[in-house]
Amino acid sequence: MLRRFPGAGSIVSALDRVLPQPDQLCGPFSASVALTAVIGDDAPDVTALAMASGSAIWPGEIESARPPGTPRLTDGWDVLPRAVSTDTAGTTAAGLAAGIETATDHRVAVVPIRGPGAEGLRLLLARLADAPFRFGLVANVHTAELTEFDWSVGHFVTVWGFDPVADVVAIADTYRELGDSDMPPGCRTVSADAFASAMSERGLLLIVDNEVHHAAVGLVRSLELRHDLWSV
Repeated sequence: MLRRFPGAGSIVSALDRVLPQPDQLCGPFSASVALTAVIGDDAPDVTALAMASGSAIWPGEIESARPPGTPRLTDGWDVLPRAVSTDTAGTTAAGLAAGIETATDHRVAVVPIRGPGAEGLRLLLARLADAPFRFGLVANVHTAELTEFDWSVGHFVTVWGFDPVADVVAIADTYRELGDSDMPPGCRTVSADAFASAMSERGLLLIVDNEVHHAAVGLVRSLELRHDLWSV
């Protein structure tokens, strides 16, 4: 049975209102959605998070950056800096982690978890399902591991549940077209093994209220997971 994390209702409701993401801004988009689980309607919007995170935009068309058949949006581009190349467009994990804290005036803290592996991921999600605090969880993945069509990019999604029996992770993606028909808009489940593999060189950003930062760090360390950022 799928165990919905605390705040999952806020996440799927917010996702339905804001889909789809602006081009090249999957990180700020997913962070904004995840933050609703922690601070509700006070969550900064995508543009505010992109500015705080140092996101940069490549102004030309990059069709390969989007799943086939999904729309191109440029909301917020007018206030963001231009990237020097397509490779530097978007948002880094380090930039996003810092931007989340800055854009919320440090009401929240971000705990990075680098490449947890399949077993580490299962242990973490099981513990978070019973966590005594609200949280948001953003995953930085490589899409080739998670889709059946030709789409191979670095990407951010929001995690909102875990089914330990079926061994699947519930994620909120950034396009309606990526959702399952029996799930809320833009949401689907993926196998825990595939999800862990998609994060092998990347990881998770655990977002919590600043008052429970130490408890969240303690939880991560108790599972012997790597508590640091990544750069890809």
